[in-house]
Amino acid sequence: RDPLELLFSEYVDRCRAGEQIDVASFANENPELKEEILELFPTLAALESFKKQGPPISDVDQQQIESGLQMGEYQLLREIGVGGMGIVYEAFQKSIQRRVALKVLPREFSRQKDRRERFMQEARTVAQLSYRNIVPIIDFGEADQRCFFAMRLVEGVGLDWVVLRRNQNSEPITSNEVLDHFQQQGVPLTGIDKETDEDDNDEDSLAFEFDYAAHSATQRAKQQPRWTLKPDSWKQIARIGVQAARALEHAHNAGILHRDIKPGNLLLDYEGILWITDFGLAKSEKELSITGTNDVVGTMRYISPERFHGQVDARSDLYALGLTLFELCINRPVFNQTNRSELMRSIIEGIIPAPRSINSKIPRGLEAILVKATAKQPTQRYQSAAEMIQDLRAFGRGLEVKPITQIKVRTKKNRNWLPGITIALLLLCLLEAYLLANYRVLFPRTPQVTTSVQMKAGALDQRLENLDRMYNQVTGRAISTDLTRTSPLLPLPDNQRNLMQTLLNLYRQLRKDNEQTGSVFTIEDIDNRIQFIRKLLS
Repeated sequence: RDPLELLFSEYVDRCRAGEQIDVASFANENPELKEEILELFPTLAALESFKKQGPPISDVDQQQIESGLQMGEYQLLREIGVGGMGIVYEAFQKSIQRRVALKVLPREFSRQKDRRERFMQEARTVAQLSYRNIVPIIDFGEADQRCFFAMRLVEGVGLDWVVLRRNQNSEPITSNEVLDHFQQQGVPLTGIDKETDEDDNDEDSLAFEFDYAAHSATQRAKQQPRWTLKPDSWKQIARIGVQAARALEHAHNAGILHRDIKPGNLLLDYEGILWITDFGLAKSEKELSITGTNDVVGTMRYISPERFHGQVDARSDLYALGLTLFELCINRPVFNQTNRSELMRSIIEGIIPAPRSINSKIPRGLEAILVKATAKQPTQRYQSAAEMIQDLRAFGRGLEVKPITQIKVRTKKNRNWLPGITIALLLLCLLEAYLLANYRVLFPRTPQVTTSVQMKAGALDQRLENLDRMYNQVTGRAISTDLTRTSPLLPLPDNQRNLMQTLLNLYRQLRKDNEQTGSVFTIEDIDNRIQFIRKLLS
């Protein structure tokens, strides 16, 4: 479980036991996550106070309909999850006699303009999307001073449950077990109802492989399972990936980024269909986000490296999907650090082990897909969901996946890139020393002053270009991008500080040489770099 989730459970248990403890005091007890506790716990505590546990099963009978909480025409039957912006209930819509998932914003939040707008923005965003693998919005409005929106109800489980279940028990997961778990406990942030679409025979669903897709909806649990997920069901994992990527492709084509793809937001239902839910952090590429363009939002464990530097696009969603599929293959989180700074450092530096180094049974073709999807540099990942779908389907059909030509499979041998960079910096320092020692030889005094200055300026430009290239290698990003960024700077990892200090000294020496030549051709560019690196080091 997520460290914050464990801490919140502890906080709630202590409060229920009668202990008087406020959020600030609890945050001081846990300094490693103090910032997150102060930011999230007031919201979670308010949601906790609003919760009311309903019946343990989802069967609708007249007694349940006539009792419990009411939200407009919706009768709340039971709580099935808590999201970042509200509580999700299984509910019964009386007017047309159907079950739905109802997401409700607590009254105290409904009165806050920013929270209210963000909540309704989620409804408007999903309303723009109509696709089989995206949980649809079917109604939204306000009742009893609370905002809400209704979704069709998915009888299924989050992939986080699948990962945990596979970690604890090596027995195959069946569709019957998924349905039983949903009926007994519910699932976080669900969507869709047991109505079946006309196109049940989906070749990407898990049921397709077992030829059960033609069964009627009345042939439920207690019958032969519609699908089975075994420990070595690699093609089934690929099918899950294809379905998720199809939904992302549809959203991306509509200009919408999800920004919070993770196992808990991907639901696997009784029919073997994968659904994406919780678009609470989604952002339109054509509009300013309510949360701000460069906000780092979402679950940190699944945030791509470039998002810490204010950059996000479709490839960021695909990175998170790659991590999710990775976890289905190894049955645990890819990043399992509990320390926030260590987790951030691992993500930013792209420290991800090779899939087969954890589970040697993973096919090489699937490993190639996982490595490419989770590459540190966006340019090395799948550039679109369509590309990822193509490889996943090829693997699922037993075809050869294109070999990775630009990305080395990450192993212990190539994980540590610092020695290579240190050697490169050493060579660069030797080059700088050579240029300084031979300065007078390279640029002798001559009556042709104009020509000499031009030659010196050209040489200085080349040195500046070399230093910039080394900066890019150390940080993994272009200095031209960093110089124009508006988002806050993140502290440098300890293993980069010495390298960056060396670069700073070289930039300073370059500036000094530039002054001695009498040329100001690049002085402003050099000063900008010096000031920026000083900020990084401070």
